[in-house]
Amino acid sequence: MSGDAVDFSTYLEKAAQRQIERDNLDELIADFDRVHGPVDPEAVATGDAPRADAVA
Repeated sequence: MSGDAVDFSTYLEKAAQRQIERDNLDELIADFDRVHGPVDPEAVATGDAPRADAVA
């Protein structure tokens, strides 16, 4: 395999891993929203949103 092919393959693998991470994060956020309700955007903007480590 030439260097360009290896570089492209590595790029594709990293891109796929990033997409999987984003999908997993989206799933975690959706689960949090189902359990606790959506976070108020204004609370996020002002820094008053509940922290994940403070939610049980």
